[in-house]
Amino acid sequence: MKDRIIDYISKHGLIEKGDTVLIALSGGADSVFLFHFLLEIRERYSLTLKAAHIEHGIRGEESLSDCRFVESLCAEHGVECFTLHIDAKKEARRAGIGVEEYSRNRRYEFFNSIECDKTATAHNLTDNAETLLFRLARGTGLKGACGIPVKRGKIIRPLLCVSGDEIREYLDGKGIPYCVDNTNKDNSYSRNLIRNSVFPLLKRINPDAQAAFARFIESVSQDSACLEAQAQEAASEIERGGALDIDKLKKYPAAVSNRVIMNYFAGMGAALNDFHLEKVNALLNAPARTQISGDLFAVSDKNTLRLVSLSECADKEEKNFSFETSVYSRNDFLNKCELSGKRFDFYCDCDKIIGSVQVRSRREGDSISPAGRNCTKTLKKLFNELKIPAESRGDIPVIADGGGVIGVYGRCVDERVKADKATRSFMVVKVLTEDNI
Repeated sequence: MKDRIIDYISKHGLIEKGDTVLIALSGGADSVFLFHFLLEIRERYSLTLKAAHIEHGIRGEESLSDCRFVESLCAEHGVECFTLHIDAKKEARRAGIGVEEYSRNRRYEFFNSIECDKTATAHNLTDNAETLLFRLARGTGLKGACGIPVKRGKIIRPLLCVSGDEIREYLDGKGIPYCVDNTNKDNSYSRNLIRNSVFPLLKRINPDAQAAFARFIESVSQDSACLEAQAQEAASEIERGGALDIDKLKKYPAAVSNRVIMNYFAGMGAALNDFHLEKVNALLNAPARTQISGDLFAVSDKNTLRLVSLSECADKEEKNFSFETSVYSRNDFLNKCELSGKRFDFYCDCDKIIGSVQVRSRREGDSISPAGRNCTKTLKKLFNELKIPAESRGDIPVIADGGGVIGVYGRCVDERVKADKATRSFMVVKVLTEDNI
C-alpha cells in the first residue's frame, strides 16, 4: 500500500525533496495514517514536517480529547504542532452560513496562515467516491464528477489512491491508536448515509466499487482537462473588448462554449450555476438580459454577451454635451445635403422648436414619439429596441427643447418637430467630440 502511495505522489508531483509539509491532523484514522506515512518518508524526501489541528468546539470533551491526542502525538515524534480552538456553531450563525461551510473555510484559512511549501490533507479513495455520489445525487456536471482534486495550489492529497478500509486495517494491524468521531455513525449527515448505507449495497454489485469510481473519476478528469484546454484556446478568439462574440461562440460545441461562458463570468466575479448558465445560453438567440446576482446582469445584443453592473452604468449624474446648431433655409439645406452626399445626424423643423435646445444624457422617464411610427415610448424601451448596451446609454446624446425630448442623436427625431414638405427652415444639431471640434 505504501509503495502505491509513493508511486501516486511521484505520478502527480505532489512532494519534492526539501519541502516543508503541513499535515492537516484531525486525530482520526486517515490523518493519523498520513502522519505516520510522512514520518516514514521524511528522510527519503528531506522533509520538514508540521501539523495543524482545529478543535471546532462541537463535540465537547470528545473534541478536546482529540486535540490533546494530536498534541501528544506530535510531541512524541518531534513535529511542530499548531492548534486553533473555535466555536463553529456560534461563529457560523454569526457569519450567516452553514456550520460545515464555515468550518471548512476556517480550516483552510488557518492552514494558509502557517508557513509551508505544501499542506497535506488525508482525503482518501473512499472520500472521493462519496463526493462523486453526493454530487451526482444533488446534480452536477463533468467538472463536479472529477471529484476531489489531487492538488490545488499548496494543497496536496497523497491518499486518494487508497481506501478508508485499507487505512483502518493497516492501523489496527500495527496497533497504532487513532481517535474515533462518534458522529460518523449519524446517518442524518448525507456523507455518513452514503458511507454507512449506500456503499454496502453497491459492494453487492461490485466488491471493488470504490476503485471503479476512482477509475471513472480519473477518466472524467482527463476529459474535463481536454475540454478546458479547448475552451481556453477558443476564448482567445471569442473574447473581445471585455465581452464574448456571440456568432463565434455559437460555432463551438456546447461542451466548449459552456466552459467559455462560465470561465468568462467567473473571471468577472460572477460564478454561474446550472440555472444561470441555461438563462445565459438563452440570451445567445434572443437579445435581452438576465440577472445573475444583485445588480449584476448578463446582457446580450445581436453581437455580444457581457456582464454588466447596472449600478455602475446608471446615469448617476446628467451629462451635458457640447454642440452647435445651424439654421438653413429650405433651399440651402437641400443643396447642402446634395453636395455633401449624406444626411445629417440630427435635423428638424426649426419653427417647431419650443424655447432653447439642449443636448444631454437620458433622464429617468424621458419619452419620445419617433417620427412616422405613430407611437410613444420611453427612451429606456427605445434603447432596448436599438440594442444599445446598458453601460453605454449615458453616452448617447439626447436632444431636448422646452417641450421635452425632440430626438436621439443619430437615431431618430420626434414626430412633433420632424421636417416635412411645409418646413421653411431647418435646424441642424452637431454634437462636438474631440474628433470633430
